[in-house]
Amino acid sequence: MPEIDLSLPRRTALGYAFGDLGISLAYFAVGFFFLFYLTDIVGLSASLAGTVVLIGKLWDGVNDPLIGIMSDRTKSRHGRKRVYLLYGSVPFAISFVLLWWIPNDSTTAVTFVIATGAVLLFATTYSLVGVPYQAMVPVLTTDYDERTRLVAFKAIFSAIGTLVGGAIALSIAQEAGAESALRTMSVVFGVFIGGSLLATTRSVKDIDKRDSVAITPVPLRRYIALALEPNVSTLLGHKVLGAVATGTLTAVLPYFADHVVESGAMASISLATYTITAAGLVPFWNRMTHREDKRRIVLLANSSAAVILLLIGLLIHTSSTIVFIIGSALLGAAMSAYVLIPPSLVPDLVDWYEHEYGERHESVFFGLWMTVHQLGLGIAGFILGMFLHSFGYVGGADVQTAGAANGVRMAFAVIPGTFLVLSALLLQRYRITRDRMDEAVAALQAKHNRAAE
Repeated sequence: MPEIDLSLPRRTALGYAFGDLGISLAYFAVGFFFLFYLTDIVGLSASLAGTVVLIGKLWDGVNDPLIGIMSDRTKSRHGRKRVYLLYGSVPFAISFVLLWWIPNDSTTAVTFVIATGAVLLFATTYSLVGVPYQAMVPVLTTDYDERTRLVAFKAIFSAIGTLVGGAIALSIAQEAGAESALRTMSVVFGVFIGGSLLATTRSVKDIDKRDSVAITPVPLRRYIALALEPNVSTLLGHKVLGAVATGTLTAVLPYFADHVVESGAMASISLATYTITAAGLVPFWNRMTHREDKRRIVLLANSSAAVILLLIGLLIHTSSTIVFIIGSALLGAAMSAYVLIPPSLVPDLVDWYEHEYGERHESVFFGLWMTVHQLGLGIAGFILGMFLHSFGYVGGADVQTAGAANGVRMAFAVIPGTFLVLSALLLQRYRITRDRMDEAVAALQAKHNRAAE
């Protein structure tokens, strides 16, 4: 591992983080609205729409780790990671556009096949750029706090992408001619998604010089053992549970606004309030990680979020718009820690695993991280679709039954909070703390310095 300046230039950090704006714009437009789009605009049943989402996420379980392995084994003058952003950004943008051009005048079987194909294409290109992009963090800096700061910048740009992608999609859905407007939106967003990622490839050109540390060549079966290492499996388990929580929350929001608050516009207002609060408090939680154990912060934040969700879900009614907005702000404050902290732990796996086992892997860890994240989202979409179906929800109906509305209320109040608490409890078993990471990085640096003498 070559000597690397721990003080990452702010310009480089911001240029790298800017790429998350495009990724998050696509991700959250899909996460907040795609299930609703399939049921209430395309016309699929809730169960079939949930199945489409699940198929896409199950495919991610295959392509994320494979792309991670492929990236680690890539040899290119543009580096092992930047090359994927350079040549994958435009296909990713096009795949996003195609999601919103699914016809609604075909038979159910044809619509289901087209929707599934579009989701599989999007999932593949998302992984193609997303895995190498995330894997740049441990290459850009080896410092524990510097990595957290870098993730904090990403979280802020991600929040902007959330606000733009999710809020605009939700707002468009409330207007007449939503299908045509969504198609126009998809093209505009697609141009921005591709452009932001290409801008990032220019900002991090220097990574090509650093992205040359030898990756340990191992057979494919060895990656299974890597995923089962206690700290790795704990972090991955935490992520999949958290992804079920956040995936359910984002997907159920438009249903909750429409059928509980009975104001579709409140979905956009709630999302904006939540996102602005979450982004605003990222610097606070970043400072907290310098003083407190990250695991305990997540436990406190996730438990608080679960209580807030329960209160919102059970107490909100049609005239509670102000209370809903206040609840959204409180939820954003709690979830800000979850947005920041877990992603900042993944880069440490790279150096820790090399220190403990003498093997260096980079993109593989991020491929696994994205695999379980997408799997959790797929499970979330499937659970929500089946949950709503069991309560009698009928996609596209102007008026839902009282039972269906109660199903939406319960899905919002109980499912996300339960999984948030479970994910935080599991994270308490994670053993790679700041002190242990500092020792590992120092030992690795000394080892490589001796080898260079």
